Amino acid sequence: MSAFDHDMDWIRMKSGDLSAFERLYRAHVQPMMRYGLKITDDPALVQDCIQDLFEETWKNRQHLSDTPYPKYYLLRALRNKLSKALSKQSFVRNGELNLAAGELLSGYVELEIVARETETHNRETLRHLLDELPRRQQEAIHLRFYHNVSYENIAEMMDMNYQSVLNLVQRALKALRKGFSVKAPRR
Repeated sequence: MSAFDHDMDWIRMKSGDLSAFERLYRAHVQPMMRYGLKITDDPALVQDCIQDLFEETWKNRQHLSDTPYPKYYLLRALRNKLSKALSKQSFVRNGELNLAAGELLSGYVELEIVARETETHNRETLRHLLDELPRRQQEAIHLRFYHNVSYENIAEMMDMNYQSVLNLVQRALKALRKGFSVKAPRR
């Protein structure tokens, strides 16, 4: 089944077509399961979240926006659902911590602060390096990695051939890697 067929099934599902909803489920449940298992190693949690997501999708179908990429919508929604479920589990576990382990907790907080500072620095460095790229490379990187647009669609949008887009993105990534290795903090 092509991506166009999934787009049409999404539109049909929104108007109440149960068979289109079933086709969407069958087409996407396995990729969603694989993706979910990259986020957590708890298959039962992933299955529950997928089930909940499809139930909510059907229940709220009339309020969903049209999307040219139902797969990406479903994967993003699954990621959000898993994040919420994992944070609830984490909250429960954290609530059960023994307060006598204060030293371990403060050490963890320090590590968390350092990790956040490093992440912030890395993001700023990446943002600066992206600004230094030529405009076409910036556009291709933005479309590919910030909007998950396929190389084929980028080629069409930027009026380029497929191989040229691949080359453009590879040159941009090479420049980013080189720049990042120079500007990244040494430890």
